[in-house]
Amino acid sequence: MKRFTQYLYEYQQSERIKNIGFVKVEQGIQEERIQIQARGIFFSSIKKLKVYLVCRKEDSYEGVFQGEIEKKKPFIQYILTVSKKEIEKEVCGIILEDEEHKRYMATWNGEVINVDMILTEPLKEMEIEEDEIEKKKDIYEKIQRRDLARLPRREWKLANNNFLLHGFYNYHHLLWIEEEGELYIGVPGVNHAREVQAANAFGFTEFRIMENKDIELTEDEKNLREDFGYFCRRIKRNE
Repeated sequence: MKRFTQYLYEYQQSERIKNIGFVKVEQGIQEERIQIQARGIFFSSIKKLKVYLVCRKEDSYEGVFQGEIEKKKPFIQYILTVSKKEIEKEVCGIILEDEEHKRYMATWNGEVINVDMILTEPLKEMEIEEDEIEKKKDIYEKIQRRDLARLPRREWKLANNNFLLHGFYNYHHLLWIEEEGELYIGVPGVNHAREVQAANAFGFTEFRIMENKDIELTEDEKNLREDFGYFCRRIKRNE
């Protein structure tokens, strides 16, 4: 049995903002026992935390959902037991994510990981029946890069698309579009020749100006030029 303790930090990208507790880990042959103790996470509006294991996947990382911690006290004492047969991946840390999308992470060997680069695994990839699609209203939702984990697993690589990264870091958001049963991801940008060429090269072949779509943007999420909009790419559902 291997035992060790690592500190739990609030993170922004690769930067540790503050220490809010620690994690004790016991690694056995068949299971891993993780004890979390933390203070100072909850604000009055926060009701629960999602818990994810950080698992290594080739040269990247993914978050595997494990459950939720309900807000009952100003501190956390939580024990998670992980079966190695069920996970079948190398566990190298743990993430807590609150309802405001703040993330708190501990890594088993203290390695520095950009927390925003970790895609969290959706609870379930659902098949959408045709009659359900017809009833569905069009959706225009501002999202963060980590929300791309809602896509089918085969599309997760889109999170590292260079054009998507360029637009996301310039305007700090992406757009989730569902229209008439079709799904698109929109990257914010300005419609001029150089951007169009780059967008097409990376698979974002349609440009849209999203007027009257009830999308609320902050000052750093938009450009006041008339040709500001979204370069869009159609996403195949579970076809």
